[in-house]
Amino acid sequence: MPSTEKLLILDVGAKPSVPGARSATARALDSIRAAGVVFRHSSGRIVIVEASSEQQARLRADLPEAQLLPVDTDVAALVPDLDTSELLFLEAFRIRNSAAYQNEKTRQIPGESPEEQLMFTAPCIPGGQSNG
Repeated sequence: MPSTEKLLILDVGAKPSVPGARSATARALDSIRAAGVVFRHSSGRIVIVEASSEQQARLRADLPEAQLLPVDTDVAALVPDLDTSELLFLEAFRIRNSAAYQNEKTRQIPGESPEEQLMFTAPCIPGGQSNG
């Protein structure tokens, strides 16, 4: 995993100080885009970004209420009010970046999973019909 990959924890609880002002999330996404930071994943106030040290400094200046942390940080200990989807997001990210998962992905042969086998053997659905 690149050392430039970071968790950006937004303070989305902060309300815009002026009526009609942009939310903390919208301002953060604008800063990410303006800094040229690579946006990887998001779960509301938790964003995975890839940023050089210069870009990280710019994000810290643009978003003083946010925390920019290493991806292996125990976020649940730092932010006790994480909701279920945020906890699941962090766990899924941890699994996807584990050595065991990465090893399995490199050894996987396309088309060998049970799901892919089912997909390859399923009858085609005539155009215009839906499964649901």
